Amino acid sequence: MSPGRPLRGAGTVGVVVACEVGTHYAASTPGARGFGLIVVVAPLLLIALAAAARAPQRRWLLPLWACLCAALWLAREPLMRHFEWSAYLEHLGFTLLMASVFGRTLAAGRQPLCSRFAAMVHGTLTPAVAHYTRQITVAWTAFFLFVAGISTLLFVTAPLVAWSTFANYMTLPLVAVMFVGEHAWRRVALPDVKRSSLLAAARAYRHTRQGGAYRAQ
Repeated sequence: MSPGRPLRGAGTVGVVVACEVGTHYAASTPGARGFGLIVVVAPLLLIALAAAARAPQRRWLLPLWACLCAALWLAREPLMRHFEWSAYLEHLGFTLLMASVFGRTLAAGRQPLCSRFAAMVHGTLTPAVAHYTRQITVAWTAFFLFVAGISTLLFVTAPLVAWSTFANYMTLPLVAVMFVGEHAWRRVALPDVKRSSLLAAARAYRHTRQGGAYRAQ
């Protein structure tokens, strides 16, 4: 493993946590909507810039990115007045994207995403393991849809601070609880299968991302 990977991973986690704290601060502090809009939009623009710079079509993607920045600047006043919608749509987009990442691999003729992870750790899967990993892929899909539903319900019916607390302070801990809970349940559901560590599962996830495992088969 490259020595820089742990640092990059820690840096990424730090940026995510900082953005969540900043978003919640803006949602709970009068007069901080401009700051909140920056916290929500700036990371997305930086990600888009990095993707555009690496793409073969960067000659027209980079000018398009610049036009998008200009449009956002011109529309900054109404966007600040409705900052909460930007924050909500960002959170909703993340949860629905993750639900899609897991859910689309459940289609006929495709290998469920959790089965891919297991195959990277264990090699060829037995029918029991293949069935279990398919069910876990279903569970992850349902989990992210559930989080998206709760987020929407709170955004529509509860004070903004309540929604922000759930979206910014509870989503990632819930993901961690789901991850650890699944790892623990695996010991009960598959007692005769050699157990892999959480670190091995995390490495399989990273390898899948780097190898383009989300591409259509």
